[in-house]
Amino acid sequence: MKLKELVEKYGDYDVGLIETPKGQESEWARVHLLKPKPKTVWELKDGDDYYLINSDGNISPCYKWIEYCCCDEREVGNVFLTKKEAEQDIERRKVEALLLKYGGRRWFKKGVKNHYLWATDTGTGLILGTTCDALQGAIYFDSKDKLTEAVEQIGTDRILKALFEVR
Repeated sequence: MKLKELVEKYGDYDVGLIETPKGQESEWARVHLLKPKPKTVWELKDGDDYYLINSDGNISPCYKWIEYCCCDEREVGNVFLTKKEAEQDIERRKVEALLLKYGGRRWFKKGVKNHYLWATDTGTGLILGTTCDALQGAIYFDSKDKLTEAVEQIGTDRILKALFEVR
């Protein structure tokens, strides 16, 4: 196969090096092609590795994505490219569950104050406020006291890291 044909066929692959025993070095023995990694879970193809959050909250490394049987898990948000992403999502879910435990709700009430929290623009603090607009993904409280209690119980730093990570 000619180099031009290799580039046409494998142009988006990365080139990797294989360690070879001393004295047996040769450019062709050390070079191999690495399949490009997906950038999002929506780019997973048959045979790709991924991580799955199970129903009990544990993370399982999964080898070899299979399109016809793994899509449901991806559609409910349980599939991740890295273990770190899965761990971060578990922590986000735990913090949201605690906010709900301390009196939060996911639905917006018309005609009353809906207390909620958001991060400062620098991501270093929380602001407790009210809104008359429904916000996607927000957790609302009936009173500032309940919201304050939730923040005190969970901790500002934990909430900031889990829900408002500034990148």
